[in-house]
Amino acid sequence: MIFDIINEEPGFMSSNAMDEIEKPGIYSFIKGDYKQNFVDRLKDKPEDWYYRTNKVEYTINSHKFRTKEFKDIDWKNSIVLTGCSFTFGLGVTDDHTIAAYLEKITGKYVVNLGQVGASNAAVAYNSYYLKENYPTPLALVNIWTSMGRWFWMHYRDLKKHLLFELLEYTHFRDPTIQKYVDSHSYVPPYGVVNRDKVITEVTNNAIYMKMSNALWKDHPNHLQLARYDYHIDNQPVSMAVKMFPEAIQIKESWANDEGSRDCGHWGRETNEKIAKLIARNLKL
Repeated sequence: MIFDIINEEPGFMSSNAMDEIEKPGIYSFIKGDYKQNFVDRLKDKPEDWYYRTNKVEYTINSHKFRTKEFKDIDWKNSIVLTGCSFTFGLGVTDDHTIAAYLEKITGKYVVNLGQVGASNAAVAYNSYYLKENYPTPLALVNIWTSMGRWFWMHYRDLKKHLLFELLEYTHFRDPTIQKYVDSHSYVPPYGVVNRDKVITEVTNNAIYMKMSNALWKDHPNHLQLARYDYHIDNQPVSMAVKMFPEAIQIKESWANDEGSRDCGHWGRETNEKIAKLIARNLKL
């Protein structure tokens, strides 16, 4: 998405991962859950692998979100989820997203504003845009992603992208490259960035998150869920929980689940558990 906040009405912020979606509809594969990767996995997965016989469908609206058309949503009587690809439900079919399970549990429509690759700044922006432009929903649930993520408002630099791929491919073999990578943090697909830049990204995420919380602090059903995103003494910790003690920490066993078709995101069972966790904390 080319996000032109000055020259046009930006709307909710979608991800450049959704740029290849040209029109609303039902898709079997999208960026991040590629068909070729699925074909390759079929060679290694056991015969009873769920996705060997069960398909995944992504129903995408005209704004590139996995929910109904915005004009058809009764926002006042809906629950809204914001988040990244885990909230979006990458690698699971429509009925197995957190939003779908939460809808079944509560009997309320759940708006899925999760976006593939979204940073916490993007999550916070979408919660702001909701607050300013739509009726107040029954509940807003921010499912925070990792703090080192940041959205980039520029075109992809092909040379840097190729550099990243080169580093990723060679650093396990070349000790010189290994030493360089160990002393830097790198964020695909934009190449290598230094540690100071990563600290800047974390700080900006925190600022946006705090502003989002300030906007919704008086809402009785404003919830936050937090993933683990760093370690202290080899123990997983969530920066979001450190900043916002009221945030609900997702269980470590759930956070480590990769049961989706793409084998990198939460599977259907974990999504159902998280939906139940959210439902227990709502006051509807």
